[in-house]
Amino acid sequence: MKLAVNFSEALIHLLQNDPGLQVDYIKVPTVAFPGCFSQFEQGERWRPLLPHPAQTGVIALGHPDPGQRFNPEIVAEIIRRTNPPYLSTHLEAKVDYFPEFRSYQHEFHPGLQQMLAERFLQAVKTVKEVTGLQLLVENFPYYTWREQYRLGSEPWFVREICEQGDCGFLLDIAHARCSAGSFGISDQAYINALPLERLREIHLAGVRNQKYGIRDTHTALEEWDYQLFREVLEQARPEIVSLEYGGMPEQILNADGVWEPIARNNSAELQFMIGRIRKIIEEFEANLSEV
Repeated sequence: MKLAVNFSEALIHLLQNDPGLQVDYIKVPTVAFPGCFSQFEQGERWRPLLPHPAQTGVIALGHPDPGQRFNPEIVAEIIRRTNPPYLSTHLEAKVDYFPEFRSYQHEFHPGLQQMLAERFLQAVKTVKEVTGLQLLVENFPYYTWREQYRLGSEPWFVREICEQGDCGFLLDIAHARCSAGSFGISDQAYINALPLERLREIHLAGVRNQKYGIRDTHTALEEWDYQLFREVLEQARPEIVSLEYGGMPEQILNADGVWEPIARNNSAELQFMIGRIRKIIEEFEANLSEV
């Protein structure tokens, strides 16, 4: 099992001080294309790169504009620079992408299901045919206070897209925690309903309890995050675990539209998390070898 870590100055600082740091990939980008290619240039000096091109105008499966849904030129450049084992993107169902069903943002509607599925699956087919690579879809967080359709984060719908599109699955544990909180169910119940049999990658990042509920903040991991990670490893065999800490601004826009400071680029925190994740992976793999 390989470990990837977000590109950040904090990570580069750690690698400069310890070139043998147990990191297998640098995950890119943490800023928008095409400006982020400077991260590719800096990161590839230290480790192979793992791309996550989940951006509008690159790979955004639900976008109504085909040109914004998939950009073959940028994706070809990403593949050329990184030679990735697969591509990955979000299963993001923004209300603005499907405005006809806005009144059903928090409810089920068969017409909405059909429209989402058709657009997602057509985009999946296009990306796979053009690139020749497997595509992993990542569960997207559902917040009651944001402009996302609940349906897009329903585990059964994620499973439907994975199965019908023959996609791999990327489990974002922080996203799962946010959706579970909004659904009013346990984190484990939500995660267990996802297509873990197709799991190839896990994303790890911290969350915060804020005014309107749990939010993915890409902050330091808590003990519960490590526990959920262990529980997932008991059920699935991901190839890569990605730590999504670092490389993002030290402020975040809250639910009230106000920017507030947030710490998520601390080298000491990052080093501790890398060591902790590595230890969990090594213990898990050692237990497997004894079976």
